[in-house]
Amino acid sequence: MLYLNPPYHIIEGVSLFSDHADPLQYYYLPLMPKLTAIEDKTTGQKIPQIQLIKYRGKAGNGGFLNFDVNIGIEEEALEKIRQKLKQVANLSQTPRLAPVPLVDGTVRLLLLGKQTGDTSNPSSSPQFVLKIDQAAKPSLYGSNQAAFSVALDQYGVTVMEKALQGEMSPIGIVYSLDYLALRPAYSVKLSVDWDRVQKHLDEHFGIDALFVSIDIDKAVDELIESRVIVIEADTFVPEGEDESAVLGRRDQAVNEVRDMITDAFFKPSIDPVKEEKDGWDKALYVADRVSRIATTGGWSSGGTFSYKKLDYTRIDRKSLDVNISERTTVKRSIYPQGHLSGLTRTIAQQGLDLKNFILSVDLDDPWFERRRLAVISRGNFEEDSISSINVRLNYGSSPTNVLLESSNARTQLDWASIVNNSVMQRDITTQYKVTFKGIDGNERPIAVESTPTIFDGDSLEINPRELYSLVHIPIVALSFPWDRYPQVEVHLKYTDEKNGIRMDDSFLLDQSHSEQTWKMFVRDPQQTQFQYKLIYRAANNRDIETPFLDGIDERITLRDPRPNKRSLTIASSLDWNLVDRAFVDLTYDDAKNDVIVEQSFEFNKEDSGSKTFKVDLVNSDYRTIAYQVTLLFKGGRTLEIPPSVTNDRRIILRTDMQGHRIITVQPKKTDFAAKRLAEIQVELNYEDEDNGLSFSDLFTFESNNDRATFEFDYSDQQKTAYRYRITYRYLNGLSRSIDWMTTNTDLLLLPVA
Repeated sequence: MLYLNPPYHIIEGVSLFSDHADPLQYYYLPLMPKLTAIEDKTTGQKIPQIQLIKYRGKAGNGGFLNFDVNIGIEEEALEKIRQKLKQVANLSQTPRLAPVPLVDGTVRLLLLGKQTGDTSNPSSSPQFVLKIDQAAKPSLYGSNQAAFSVALDQYGVTVMEKALQGEMSPIGIVYSLDYLALRPAYSVKLSVDWDRVQKHLDEHFGIDALFVSIDIDKAVDELIESRVIVIEADTFVPEGEDESAVLGRRDQAVNEVRDMITDAFFKPSIDPVKEEKDGWDKALYVADRVSRIATTGGWSSGGTFSYKKLDYTRIDRKSLDVNISERTTVKRSIYPQGHLSGLTRTIAQQGLDLKNFILSVDLDDPWFERRRLAVISRGNFEEDSISSINVRLNYGSSPTNVLLESSNARTQLDWASIVNNSVMQRDITTQYKVTFKGIDGNERPIAVESTPTIFDGDSLEINPRELYSLVHIPIVALSFPWDRYPQVEVHLKYTDEKNGIRMDDSFLLDQSHSEQTWKMFVRDPQQTQFQYKLIYRAANNRDIETPFLDGIDERITLRDPRPNKRSLTIASSLDWNLVDRAFVDLTYDDAKNDVIVEQSFEFNKEDSGSKTFKVDLVNSDYRTIAYQVTLLFKGGRTLEIPPSVTNDRRIILRTDMQGHRIITVQPKKTDFAAKRLAEIQVELNYEDEDNGLSFSDLFTFESNNDRATFEFDYSDQQKTAYRYRITYRYLNGLSRSIDWMTTNTDLLLLPVA
């Protein structure tokens, strides 16, 4: 097996490695690759295996460089190497040579700034090398031949044509070859001065005395320190490699050498005096002793020993000199590399013509040309729910159908060219049909078809959106009160009878799904008007439904259908030492807009915090809230505050609360100018002498659009009537008054007279 052990020889550019067992066996590997040359059996010339093809034509300009390389060596050269190796290695016989046995390897090409594995980078500047085609690995036997094919642009062809005529070509080849070899792993050597060892042990041990292994180890360590016993352990594994197994075997060999010394001068015994004590409490020796027993199996690792007196001057000392070593198999790589030589010298030596290696090609021959057409779908099959696109093409008298699907969105077609007057006919009649999937035929067409067209290009792009469009209508909720309207139904319609479109879709939005998109199928771009209706599903079951509205923008935004709010805060100022509980019943009733909201609150000592009554307003001008307060005292007495209304923002609960009324005052819908009326003045008064209540107010109205409110408190539900008096002032300066009148209405309409 190949042995990584110096000396290494390099002869005639070839690396040579020795064998681990056979001194006459060597392995060779050339340092540089070369062009493959094949012998012409007729002429005897060696033809380099390289060819440069350059082409030009309408399809483009460029070329291809094809060549074979190897790292083999001819038999004549091998014989010369054998003779030189015999001399430099001082061999008695002619050595045998064999190629380095390879287990794996790769080869790559470096050419004009590119190398194997580089991807093309489209650019307007010259690329020189467009693509490199090759096998990733050489043959890995024989001469390790590798074949290359390189695509060049027109600039790369020009450079290569000139460069091949030089002494060195720009073609760089780099091999990376893996092989297995033996190398030293470790070496353990023992060298003993036996006279000094025996003398030292005679002085320290008696023949009849018993000793434990620790005493022997101490004596041996002293001999090692004084260089009487020399143990050398060398490791050849580089740091960083997986050397744990090698180091373990090296340490085992060292322990075996130490056991040899112990076995040479001592023999195991049993202490006859007492039960054996082994001193394992000394932690430093425990691990070493156990390790020795496990690795060497020798009894010198523990127990009791007696010294045996021997005269080693009479024993062949070589029998105890030890040299333990190990060699391991490793995987190594070697990298033969270099630039190939130019063709000038090779061609001159073989008497060849350079023109035979450079081939010029004109691509433009109409008869050989084929009418090629790439059919490419630009449709979004998933987005548009397209099942397939059936493309019908007719070139001359050769009709062809192509079915494009999501898994096959493009295809390449070609026909034998039709040539007229040395010019290829290019016109192709095209037509396509788009078929949809998962479509309700009652709402929209399941297929649309284009009109026939003439196409003379090379790439036919099919864009289905030329026949229709999908208008995306986003439905988005912005700051929407999902707590009041947990769900919103959106109904959408789009109709185009001429094109057979009658779309009717609906979406259900909630807080988790607050956005949707409606895809509106449109064939007439001038007709994109759609209608939508919203149904707000309220938490209190008082749903709000809009009529169908025209979509002005290509977007539907959901907002609060009742953006105007009315809130009333109820705060307690009750003495909870007197009052046990308080109830407040509130009602907002907008009968004209069918809005009624009712809610009740309870207050007590434990729950006396303020509470809020909220209403969504349709009529932002109508803000009146009716309420009634009931107080339960701790003595069992109940007090009901008379029904009240308020336009304020808050109510304060007190034990002395009164009922509260609000009277809306406004003129009737009569034109003041028609009556020559300048203004109307009204005085209002409420009195309850028994309860000490008196309220008065005065309002002036200058048009029938003016409004006013008269508010007063009352204690007795039987005394809620109030009085009013009207004074009319005319444009001529005259005035007229109507005497006091009594009424109990909540809406006081003033006659215009």
